[in-house]
Amino acid sequence: GRALRPLRDEGILILGSGVSFHNMSVLMTQDPAVKRSGSEHARVWDSFLVETIESEMLAEERLARLAAWERCPSARQAHPIRAAEHLMPLFVVAGAADGNEGRRLPYRK
Repeated sequence: GRALRPLRDEGILILGSGVSFHNMSVLMTQDPAVKRSGSEHARVWDSFLVETIESEMLAEERLARLAAWERCPSARQAHPIRAAEHLMPLFVVAGAADGNEGRRLPYRK
């Protein structure tokens, strides 16, 4: 992501798109207990992401938290091994932003 940083100086918008929860076993299950557990993991993981991306912490701390994402609360329940490709755009835009805080855009159907 840091390799893209100079594009910002040229006025180019760098936008990442992905999903914060990509556990297909949870998303596709018919088991209510698995759905409830998955929903709780999604809430915990999303809270971690929002705090990490939107808070006013130092850029170095933000990037360190993102670099250690696999050790974060509910990370592997949200993105099992070999299922994190939809999370990677976040790391690219965070690097392009030099670790500065970001914000979530509202989702509209």
